[in-house]
Amino acid sequence: MTATVEDNVQLNENNVTEDFATPEKQEARAFLRERFLRVITGIVGKQADFHLYENTRVSAEFRGCDVDCLEVYVRNLETPLGIIPEAILRTSDIIHLTVNDINATQ
Repeated sequence: MTATVEDNVQLNENNVTEDFATPEKQEARAFLRERFLRVITGIVGKQADFHLYENTRVSAEFRGCDVDCLEVYVRNLETPLGIIPEAILRTSDIIHLTVNDINATQ
């Protein structure tokens, strides 16, 4: 019996899928996903400093992000030009954000 190129490709795709879907890897992804969601919900309402490109720093109250984490919703955004009551920051513009007193209750 000879194997065709299509059979080899199908076999390789099955191996990749099976390796990706091992119970250990699924459990690890679920753990990391839950930890990420706990961090995001834990900083809602906290004051955050956002470090953006072009050496720009802004400050705002973190209110959340969209499901794909492509946009961050903030309140009272303090910019060099003034305060914006409500704003959306693109995560592609954010280098990093800092939240001080993350364990403090409000």
